[in-house]
Amino acid sequence: MNGKRDSSVYIPTKERILNAALRLFSVKGFRGTTIKDIAREVEITEGAIYRHFRSKEEIIEHLVRRVTGEIRELVKRKVLPEGDVVSRAKALAEALLNYALDNPDSFRFLTVYHILKENGGAERLPGGLLIETFREAYRKGELGLHPEVAFGLVTGSVEKLFILWELGMVRTHRDILIEELKYAVEKALS
Repeated sequence: MNGKRDSSVYIPTKERILNAALRLFSVKGFRGTTIKDIAREVEITEGAIYRHFRSKEEIIEHLVRRVTGEIRELVKRKVLPEGDVVSRAKALAEALLNYALDNPDSFRFLTVYHILKENGGAERLPGGLLIETFREAYRKGELGLHPEVAFGLVTGSVEKLFILWELGMVRTHRDILIEELKYAVEKALS
């Protein structure tokens, strides 16, 4: 493959490894994906992978930093600037669902990582930043639901809609789906 996905675009080997690992981890899981699988997907040797990464765990950590960084940046740009907690929750639902639909491998990867990661990793995930927003609104009396319930309502709804979308069970246009999700979030939190 010589570092190219097609004849016109050069993709460095390290990035090809990360992209392949992301796809495989999101579909086969962490235990189900081996270095050999990643090498086969990239069409390189296992040794070539070890020139870029010490282990599968290092690849996972790199991907966690990349995906959480993307979501954290999205939250800072699209969610936190919103005024009240309901507006932030609606912006969160929209931003997360758009991210999931535009980046299905990344969203699946983060969901699997978040579910499987035991204590010690949650503070690095963007959810920590968001849950604090809900907690502050709750302390100020701006949110009638417990912060964890409100956060779970938004993120759980996005995750389920993403799954239904991937299974082909959603026949609604994406824009309508997002607007209805925002409406539901607003009604639930108001």
